[in-house]
Amino acid sequence: MPTTDPLRTAENELQKLRLLVADFVGVIHDPAYDYDTRRAIAQRLGLPEPATPKGAAQ
Repeated sequence: MPTTDPLRTAENELQKLRLLVADFVGVIHDPAYDYDTRRAIAQRLGLPEPATPKGAAQ
């Protein structure tokens, strides 16, 4: 039975997390989704907030 390298396992899990964060960043900056929701997700995850929509009051 082959043994699993703990470092390889950790690197694979880290890659999964990186892809998940990349997916969230894509949604956060996609204007097709509601701005307030995208902004709240970004704040909650500690990610950069989306740009304010054009024509919105600041």
